[in-house]
Amino acid sequence: MRIRQFREDHWDRLPTIRLQKAVLDNFKSVEHGEIVFACGKKFVPYGTESDILGLYGQNGSGKTSFIEALAILKLLMIGAEVPAVYAECVAKGQEMARLEFTFDLQYEDGRIRKVVYEFLMSAVENETNNGFRQYGGEDQNSGQPSYRVRISGEKLSMSGDFEGRKMILQPVIDTCTDDMPFGPVSKQKYFITNDRKFVDELNVVRRLAQEKSASFIFSLGTAKVCDECGLYSEFYQVILELAYYSQLYLHVVDTKSTGYIRLNYGLPLYTQSGKFLLKTDVPNIMPEIVFSEIKSQFENINIVLSQIVPGLNVDLHELSPALMKDGSMGHVVEIVSSRNETDMSVFHNQEAAPDGRVHMPFRYESDGIRKIVSVLSLIIDAYNEQSCTIAIDELDAGVFEYLLGEVLQTFQESGKGQFIFTSHNLRPLEVISKDYIYFTTTNPRNRYIRMKEIGSSNNLRNTYFREIVVGEQDEELYRNTKRFKIVSAFRKAGMDHGETT
Repeated sequence: MRIRQFREDHWDRLPTIRLQKAVLDNFKSVEHGEIVFACGKKFVPYGTESDILGLYGQNGSGKTSFIEALAILKLLMIGAEVPAVYAECVAKGQEMARLEFTFDLQYEDGRIRKVVYEFLMSAVENETNNGFRQYGGEDQNSGQPSYRVRISGEKLSMSGDFEGRKMILQPVIDTCTDDMPFGPVSKQKYFITNDRKFVDELNVVRRLAQEKSASFIFSLGTAKVCDECGLYSEFYQVILELAYYSQLYLHVVDTKSTGYIRLNYGLPLYTQSGKFLLKTDVPNIMPEIVFSEIKSQFENINIVLSQIVPGLNVDLHELSPALMKDGSMGHVVEIVSSRNETDMSVFHNQEAAPDGRVHMPFRYESDGIRKIVSVLSLIIDAYNEQSCTIAIDELDAGVFEYLLGEVLQTFQESGKGQFIFTSHNLRPLEVISKDYIYFTTTNPRNRYIRMKEIGSSNNLRNTYFREIVVGEQDEELYRNTKRFKIVSAFRKAGMDHGETT
């Protein structure tokens, strides 16, 4: 994906960008859900502290929904197409879902801006469907998805220091109006000239964006037209800043990536150049530029990995050179893990290599180790970079709970970026601030809440368990199960099974 370019003098004054707030309406099981990040509740000055959001709750209560909403946000802001599988995210019985995200932009010279991006998302039937109606499924005749995503009702509002004055929050680009190519008309002059050619081109881009399940505001086509006009207003600069942030600093790890790890099919590795899926069951063939980048990533990962899993390193082992399609030389490689000779017992009776380490194919490592290696480069980036936002679904999958708590506590104490995660493991409730924790509720109209009246000395983990039983919060956090009914269900299922066999 091409990164839209700033003017040369703009690279030195890019802002720190933080996600402050998210609102989900009619999105999967969430009729309405609102999350305000810690940095959205209190002012976090430029260049200071990290921001964490941990999301907890029972299965099917909206945790993964929030991560998927962030995945859609990233796709739109980099100008990419939203895959048809996300058509399933529109709540059953609803025409469309609505998503809204608020960003805080802080500049080194003290300027502060707020940006609110909102849009509607609907599932529309493909013209080639021929009557096969299954979300995310394929037309039996054409092989194409039966439904696709349509993005509409986009609105980008801004407030803060603009054009030498303070501006209250107001729409800068609004596609909800009848104005073409967008409203308000008074803001069009900041993006395009009065030349009819550019207006017509933007009208075409807007129609194509809807057909391609993409954003009009962040479309590369829109950027191309604006670049040709050469106005480069402060409003357009902010759009470029958000696109740059989403391309390089916003990373979302969903359950699909986790599935690759659990099946031991591949290792998703996240870098600023994008996501690489390194196969663990067969060798990988890659060009020199990818080989060099991944080698460099592993070097950085090993610095931290050897501390949290003592003695463990990962690397690319070259099996042979390879000739690529373009005639250049590449590499046939396998991912390997290694430990010090003193840790040989974990590799049974394997002998140490001349470097004194025991080397084994990475596929023999546990799910937890593979998960840690996969996301560690992201955590390192977020730890060191203020604008980096990472969102990881099921962070605790296969990871030892004490180690999970150590990583999060370290990030809270000295990290710089944003760390969003969902988890079932409750260890983080004991080690990170209660300001960083949200819980899902059983009420789809108020899906996400913070616990009220939690003192600084309260153990949030114990409080959560008590709340499940007692129910003192405004919303129910857990739909209680009856143990005797579970016992009865198991017995009944066993009897039915016995009859069929």
